[in-house]
Amino acid sequence: MRRLLDADVLIGALDSRDAHHVRARTLLRQWRRRRDVVPMSVVNLSEVLIAPSADPTLLARAREAIAALGVQVHLPNEAIAVEAARIRGRHPVSLPDAYCLATAKHTGSSVASFDQKVLQAAEYQGLDTF
Repeated sequence: MRRLLDADVLIGALDSRDAHHVRARTLLRQWRRRRDVVPMSVVNLSEVLIAPSADPTLLARAREAIAALGVQVHLPNEAIAVEAARIRGRHPVSLPDAYCLATAKHTGSSVASFDQKVLQAAEYQGLDTF
C-alpha cells in the first residue's frame, strides 16, 4: 500500500516533543514492517526541514533519519501543480497541504495526516486516509 505523508506525520516522528510523536513513530514502524511505500512530496519535505534547517547538524540528522525511515521524496510535475491549485481553491488548506493531496491523487496513495482539514479535503476528493 502507498501512504503519502503529510508533513505533520514526519515532523511528529522526528520531534520527541511533538504531541504526535509516539503515534507517528508507531505508524512508520508498522508501515516499514509491512513494506508499505511511503512517499512524500518534496514540497511537504521542505516544511519538515524548516525547524532543523536552523542548525546544520540538526539538518543533517533530520535528513539521515528521513532516509532511515524509508521515506521516498516525490517531485511534483505540472499536472500535480495544476491539481494542487484546484484543491487549494476548493478547500481551506494551505498550498503545501494541497500539494500533499494532489500528489496522493496522482500517485494512487492514501493520505497520512493528523490534520483534520487535510483529512476532510482528502475524503471530499475521494482519497483514502489512514
